[in-house]
Amino acid sequence: MLQYLKPGDWLLLLLGGIAVGLLTLKLWSGDLAELAVIRSGGKIFRVVPLSTDQQIAVPGHLGTSIITIEKHRARISSDPGPRQYCVRQGWLQQAGEIALCLPNQVSVELTGKRKKYDSLNY
Repeated sequence: MLQYLKPGDWLLLLLGGIAVGLLTLKLWSGDLAELAVIRSGGKIFRVVPLSTDQQIAVPGHLGTSIITIEKHRARISSDPGPRQYCVRQGWLQQAGEIALCLPNQVSVELTGKRKKYDSLNY
């Protein structure tokens, strides 16, 4: 099959591959986040800029969760939940990323100009 491809065919395949790569990087990556929206019990607790390093104590259903903001990124650094999934998620830095502590009903979502592509917002 490869013996039937001519130099123009190879060039077209190369350009198509480059176009797919560039479009993937452009469309599937979000911008850096500007704000963190912190929710407790389904209601907005606080909206904070990511430009200021700080730690925020958020009251939840099971106790207090600690959200750390540092170097234009955020994470849930402490939570009283049993499995610690939201703590293990680590640092969030792109718009549209979110960490949920479901047993404690606390979440942090990063917002910006453009969200990261997700099949849920397709």
